[in-house]
Amino acid sequence: MLYSFSKYSLFCLPVTVVSLFIILLLRIYLITITDIPLHFDEAQYWSWSQDLKWGYFSKPPLLAWIIGLSNYLCGSTENCIRLPVPILYFTATIFVFLSTRILTNNEVASSFSAITFNLMPGITFSSFITTTDVPLIFFSSAFAYVLLIIYKKENPSYSYFFLLSTIFLLGFLSKYAMAYLLISSLISIIYFKEVRKKILKFRGFIFILTFFILILPHFYWNFKNGFVTFNHTVQNANVGTVNLNLKEPFFFILAQFFLFGLYPFYLILQNIPKYKKLNNESKILLIYFLTPIIIISILSIFSRANANWAAVGFPFGFIFLAVMLNRKNLILKKYYLFLSQLLLSSMIIVVILLGKNNSLLDPFSKQKHAKELALFVSKELNNIKDVAFMADDREDFALMLYYVRDFKGKRAKWNGDIKIDDHYELTTDTNNLVGYNILFLTRTAPTEEMIKRSTSHKLVKELSFFNRKKIKKYNLYLLMNWKKI
Repeated sequence: MLYSFSKYSLFCLPVTVVSLFIILLLRIYLITITDIPLHFDEAQYWSWSQDLKWGYFSKPPLLAWIIGLSNYLCGSTENCIRLPVPILYFTATIFVFLSTRILTNNEVASSFSAITFNLMPGITFSSFITTTDVPLIFFSSAFAYVLLIIYKKENPSYSYFFLLSTIFLLGFLSKYAMAYLLISSLISIIYFKEVRKKILKFRGFIFILTFFILILPHFYWNFKNGFVTFNHTVQNANVGTVNLNLKEPFFFILAQFFLFGLYPFYLILQNIPKYKKLNNESKILLIYFLTPIIIISILSIFSRANANWAAVGFPFGFIFLAVMLNRKNLILKKYYLFLSQLLLSSMIIVVILLGKNNSLLDPFSKQKHAKELALFVSKELNNIKDVAFMADDREDFALMLYYVRDFKGKRAKWNGDIKIDDHYELTTDTNNLVGYNILFLTRTAPTEEMIKRSTSHKLVKELSFFNRKKIKKYNLYLLMNWKKI
């Protein structure tokens, strides 16, 4: 028996709407009061947003575009850079709600899926930082919604396939992991007649044609730059290095419990043996959720796998759970799931708040030195005539680009070999610093080549920063009258 809508339910629509807005405002408030310095990846994304292109060395361009828009509307503070994060998650929640309503026609089930999805531990934690997973999950949720409209409509129009393809493209430009949804779609086409009937017609051709037309600028940028983004994605997974490790799949699956939620992930695993008894809609949702996890689990046997690489399927998981728990006799499981999500999310927030004054608890302690380091760098830059800035580490260079952004002089990332290893080696050149005195930030010392390229050099300052039980050491050198070799 389907669980009917009740105005007294915790998951009634008015309560859900108010709750989701409170969560949105709370997350924006927490971003403000925690004052977490940018992670070096966030600083890198910000630097990309200052020079908008169709691609970058290690990631597709969409996150940089989003940060660029936020900077234009709000400013370049850490809070403004992170402001799109809770907003995108909030909007993704709306798509999860609408997707569930398509399948259940039930406000309670739809509200349940929306609020438990929004309280997902992975979302709660990542709401404090800007990552490519944020737009990825947003477009994955939108993809689920349009896909389910197509599935349920008797004769969906071509416009839905154009829209689905556009959403897929934007997700792909957020993170290449969006491609897992394409694999899930192919599996669904093979196994389900009604899916084949809807897609293997001219409408499917519209999807493919739209994607290939819209992806051309990004493809052309990669072509001009030696396909650096595609190559980096392959290298990042260490696909070329075969290293059998049976522990990696175990730890990857374990990580999914903590990202997705302990109890909801357990409930999904509990339904896998019942797969044959599920209706086709539930089977399709399960395919979209499990396909990324299965593929990455297999890949992790041979190479490394980050815990968040399967996040693209998470919206489908919560839609699936809402459909499966949409029965009156399962109301307790519904509340257990909600309470487990609420508890984990609350624990994450408490740990982050306590970490402000306790580095042992602080998950962001590795980046807390950034502002202090930038103060020393900025002071020295202001004291040196005809100065340019150089660093030999991508992380340090990205952080100084942001935190010393008032410096208008020339800057470049040192590349000690001919190989291009990051975006700054691709886009900056130390030959452009010729004739300047260079303030050089390093964790070691100048190389022999650097010494040869300067008339003299000296150590300006040694810096040490405590990070939990470790010490991070930096050296600032002055390289006089930089020469071209």
